[in-house]
Amino acid sequence: MNIRYLKLLAFVIPIIIVAAGFAATQVAFQNTSRINTGLNIFITQPSNTNPGSCPAHLNSLYVNNPTSVFWNLTQGGAPQVEFFCIDNQGSVADNPTVTSSLGPPGACPSTGNGLVFQAPSGVPPSLAANQATISPVSIGVCAGSFALIANPGPTFSVTVT
Repeated sequence: MNIRYLKLLAFVIPIIIVAAGFAATQVAFQNTSRINTGLNIFITQPSNTNPGSCPAHLNSLYVNNPTSVFWNLTQGGAPQVEFFCIDNQGSVADNPTVTSSLGPPGACPSTGNGLVFQAPSGVPPSLAANQATISPVSIGVCAGSFALIANPGPTFSVTVT
């Protein structure tokens, strides 16, 4: 073999080995994130009077901090029903849900103990961005006929997401 080729190989082979070593090096770093849903849900103050139709999107009747609702319930009686409208003032569509700290929905009147949250009615399966419901959502709560402590009754929350 020619000495010239040997010198060239002696020069090129270390460069190839060093380059391969750099190519195999990896750098990893940890990341954190915050995902903004784009949702901004507002509701009208719940009322025991059905408004029939809901206010337009961005109406001043929509609030994100409604006042507490007083549920005047009769042990073992019919539910008290409250109505409210939902306005999605966010930038993405929402699939609204209405839940209660009372647990899964049940049937009224109730022969059980404690309070019963009925399945909400009128919750739309989807609500586009910058759109309000056309018809109100209704929720009902009743008091069981067994082992309830009278006045004041238990507290609970309803969440609209």
